[in-house]
Amino acid sequence: MAALDMTGERSSSTSGPSLNRRQFLIGSAAGIGALALTRCAPSVRSSGATVRLPDGALGFPSPFAANADLGYNQMSLLYDTLLWKDGSGQLLPWLAESHESSPDHIRHTFTLRDGLRWSDNRPLTADDVVFTFDYYAKQGTLSPPVIIQPPQGIAKVSATGARTVEVVLDAPYVTFPEQVAAALPIVPKHIWSSIDDPAGAQDRKILVGSGAYRLESYNGDGGALLYTARSDYFLGAPFVSRIEENPADDPIGPLLAGATDVARGVGLRADTLAPFQNQAFGVLAEQGSSTAALYWNMGKEGPLSDVRFRRAWAMAIDRADLVARLAAGRGRPGNPGFLGPENPFLTPVPPYPFDVAGANALLDGAGYRRRGGEDIRRTGAGNPLSVELLIENTRAPLAEILVAALRQIGVELRPKQVELGPQLFGNKFVGAYDVAALPFPGPGPGGPNADPDVLRLLFSSRVPPSLQAATNYVNNKFDDLADRQRLAFDQTERMNLVAQMQRMLADDLPILALYYPETELLYRRQVLDQWYITPGQFPSAYDNKQLFITGQKTGTAIRPHR
Repeated sequence: MAALDMTGERSSSTSGPSLNRRQFLIGSAAGIGALALTRCAPSVRSSGATVRLPDGALGFPSPFAANADLGYNQMSLLYDTLLWKDGSGQLLPWLAESHESSPDHIRHTFTLRDGLRWSDNRPLTADDVVFTFDYYAKQGTLSPPVIIQPPQGIAKVSATGARTVEVVLDAPYVTFPEQVAAALPIVPKHIWSSIDDPAGAQDRKILVGSGAYRLESYNGDGGALLYTARSDYFLGAPFVSRIEENPADDPIGPLLAGATDVARGVGLRADTLAPFQNQAFGVLAEQGSSTAALYWNMGKEGPLSDVRFRRAWAMAIDRADLVARLAAGRGRPGNPGFLGPENPFLTPVPPYPFDVAGANALLDGAGYRRRGGEDIRRTGAGNPLSVELLIENTRAPLAEILVAALRQIGVELRPKQVELGPQLFGNKFVGAYDVAALPFPGPGPGGPNADPDVLRLLFSSRVPPSLQAATNYVNNKFDDLADRQRLAFDQTERMNLVAQMQRMLADDLPILALYYPETELLYRRQVLDQWYITPGQFPSAYDNKQLFITGQKTGTAIRPHR
């Protein structure tokens, strides 16, 4: 694999990953109900723009200790990549002023900008880039939920000059520019060469980067952060000169109260959005950047490994009703092919329409029958058709809906409600569950609208297990297609391969996307008027540093201050 895999590979164990609850939060106000107005301390405005974000630190902001997409954003203010994506989805020259690939897409040559310097004023050279790739390779696979994992499928990285680097791949992966060159933070050799435990190194003195900002204040995981701009940044003095991040349980209230400048929400009600429908605020909306999904543990014998059983679930659950009841009517029903409604690779697949009678008939034909007027069906061995549902404890309404839906077809669903974090994703990761309802992307990057390689990372049995991937799903034909689509540089060919993958997933149903809630981004126009949701949400959907640096949605030119 040449792509920057978010697989979170980890050896099997009997206990879940050692993670706290906050490490799994991804900066969105999912499931907001009643809103309390929380006032933050007023900021001190500098000569340039100041942006105030409703977030606390998600991990230590180094490339090896930042957590989830929010932590990646915080780290990316300090560290740069060779390329970077803007609001149009275009990959921009960043540390590299140019990128060329050989006709066979095996060799990639990057020419660094002249005069690049680290924040301690030492020069950034091609040797630093080579060191970065080698250093990641030596770490093995990092423990989840760190977003950045060692790039796979790279045969060789070498400096061919003081400013030129050649990366040789073992295959021509179409995902390499976005998922590696535009996502892997380059780190200074003179800092990290003496660090043997990168995840454990959390002294602010090591935060020497090439990024547009310096970290002035850090108050530990979950605490406030303060960044100030580097006037000597290679693109010029950033448009936003000061970034203040203060944790807020409710990001909507502080924005309305004038204490912050942006808020993110999922499935917000019309009355919540109403105060922002004026010239002072901007509101962006996207459908398909996240989903609530059902995972079946297909490694367990019995009905969980029976595709007829899984298909009956898809028919018994009214996914359109989930949108109405859980997303305030703002969203779309889940797609059995998994990709989101705004994904350009989306292809129509069998929808499994809501049909309780049809689901009952399917289970009858599969041999799961009710005995003597019993409500709950039995397996052929005579055991009750009863399964445990692993679900986050804040999703009680979803649990209640699923329990009622499955009872209509004679399946007993027993909710096991746990906290978001190791109890949820940890148990899922080690296979300690029957069925799980998980937020996706959860602690990882991307989402259902991301590059379709997300399907390979989630469903291919050739990819190491991860927090988000299907459990014990094996389909060799799917795996072959998943590998081939990464090698397809012809768009039409790749779309055809991805379409076949989606149809296989809809047929096998290793995971069912229940619904895609609409994601809203609300912002204060006076501070910054060109906010955007990064296309594909990779490596992160929100708070793209390109906007903070340039003040504009696209390109590298910095907007003049008013």
